[in-house]
Amino acid sequence: MDTRKYYLDWLRVIAFALLICFHAGLLYSPWHYNLKSPRLVPGIEQALLIFSVWRMPLLFLISGVASTFLIGKLGTGRFALDRIRRLQPVILFGMLVVIPPQVWIELFSKGVTQDNYLHFWWTAYLPADQTLAAPLGKTFPTWDHLWFLVYLQVYLLIFAAVVGLGRLLRMIPATAPALPLALMLVAPALWLAGANVWIDAGHPLNHGLVDDWGGHLKWIGMFATGIACAHQPAFWATLRDHRWRFAGAAAVLLGGQFASDGLVWSAVSGLYGWAAICTLCGFAYRYLNQPSALLSHLNEAVLPVYVLHQPILLLGAYCVFPLGLALPVEAAVLVGVTGFGSLAIYEGLIAPFGVSRFLFGVKAKPGAPRGAVVAQA
Repeated sequence: MDTRKYYLDWLRVIAFALLICFHAGLLYSPWHYNLKSPRLVPGIEQALLIFSVWRMPLLFLISGVASTFLIGKLGTGRFALDRIRRLQPVILFGMLVVIPPQVWIELFSKGVTQDNYLHFWWTAYLPADQTLAAPLGKTFPTWDHLWFLVYLQVYLLIFAAVVGLGRLLRMIPATAPALPLALMLVAPALWLAGANVWIDAGHPLNHGLVDDWGGHLKWIGMFATGIACAHQPAFWATLRDHRWRFAGAAAVLLGGQFASDGLVWSAVSGLYGWAAICTLCGFAYRYLNQPSALLSHLNEAVLPVYVLHQPILLLGAYCVFPLGLALPVEAAVLVGVTGFGSLAIYEGLIAPFGVSRFLFGVKAKPGAPRGAVVAQA
């Protein structure tokens, strides 16, 4: 009988924590980002690539696993309703309230607007006046870094519809059949490699949902991988038992990623990304597969922290950059302010109150009125 995979909960928390470090790194890299440090760090993008090629695929994989267990518990109709009730308020509140400060900081720092924040928010952002947004290729309102939740909600609803139709037509067996182990280990690697080649060959990621074909190919593949592997204990046991072999393969492929370029780099990065995911899952299964009060607390806090972290980071960076601190100190301050600031807001302004818990997708506190907030997966 399947039990909760606590190690995937830990990996989810770790992946979102790394997101804070990754976005802080983007401040110093030549890659596009909302705000840039006046002191870029040459070569930092190579360090960022160690994490960026597997972090989001891992999160979609974990989401697929969690969704499989949850739909089995709730049924398709309740699952779809629960996911809408949980994610839609977060997306809307994020777009209308949480994200606007970071948009204003970007526009203000680039000299696009001199308006104070409240004037900008009320007269330009909320009315969707695109005059200020157009020069930067943006639109108002925007979901910005919340694209992950937008995409995830769409995939969840598609998943519910497919499962519902399959059960109606009696095409889905009562228990998941055992899949060939070789298929589960090789197919995702080839899928990621192929998706990366497709993206870099002319279908770049844009996080726009409607026309992001490269992104959908990549993310749906990893979400589907999570669904396929959720009830395959032999797969997870293999990752655990051969974790050092996967780590060796990941190290070799990482070296190949550094040594290649063009479409070869795209393919190798996909292979490395899957090897890294297998490695992380294997080590987490071996050492982190147990419940704890800390895990429960962090698992509840991770969604609000994800929603809040980027506005806090960008506001912090705008204030800290003029101080001219030593770069390692400056980066550490920004990561600390972002991480602890997000947690502090969660602890003080979100966790204690039913309305804010609902707006940030946090489950109801024990004893809360039935239906007050949505359930946590």
